Amino acid sequence: MRAAGHATKERILAAATAEFAEHGVAGARINRIAAEARASKDRLYAYFPSKQALFEEVVRQWAVDVGERTAVRGDDLPGYVGRLFDDYLGNPQTARLQAWIDLAEPDRLASDDLRLTALRPKIDAIRQGQADGHVDPSWHPADLLIVLLGIARSMALSALAVGKIDGGARGRDAAGIRRAAVLAAQRVTEPPGSTQG
Repeated sequence: MRAAGHATKERILAAATAEFAEHGVAGARINRIAAEARASKDRLYAYFPSKQALFEEVVRQWAVDVGERTAVRGDDLPGYVGRLFDDYLGNPQTARLQAWIDLAEPDRLASDDLRLTALRPKIDAIRQGQADGHVDPSWHPADLLIVLLGIARSMALSALAVGKIDGGARGRDAAGIRRAAVLAAQRVTEPPGSTQG
């Protein structure tokens, strides 16, 4: 692909990411995406044959980017929650996009679904952490991952909203909320009888 074509495709993906994060798949409009990307609809459809195909590429790119920024290690799941928290705060669009992804087709996850493809290595890291004695083995790795993702996302959303809710009341700053998220993850993951915390 020529450099100009690559730049156009990247602009389309950036515009689509913002559009899907704001409006979801159903509410997103190809006209707005093309206009924001400074590309014609014909050019957009040359790269992505449908809105669904464009959404799937946004999801794929999102999963890769977030995975690279936050990296799961079975010997440091609380650290993973901290990195996810930081990523949500640094990229608020990520939390909105993830919510729309979760709502897109929650009951139909094919074995090659992009969400499952992105989650498998994380589940494997948790399983390895359990085998190595770093993580409570009573958890099913997939269930634990869901809990950790929930802690990171809900606490980050709390941190994003805290200034609006209570004016940043004492002890409710983003750093304090992050510490609470990491501590919660530590307590949830530590093996029985552990002296970690």
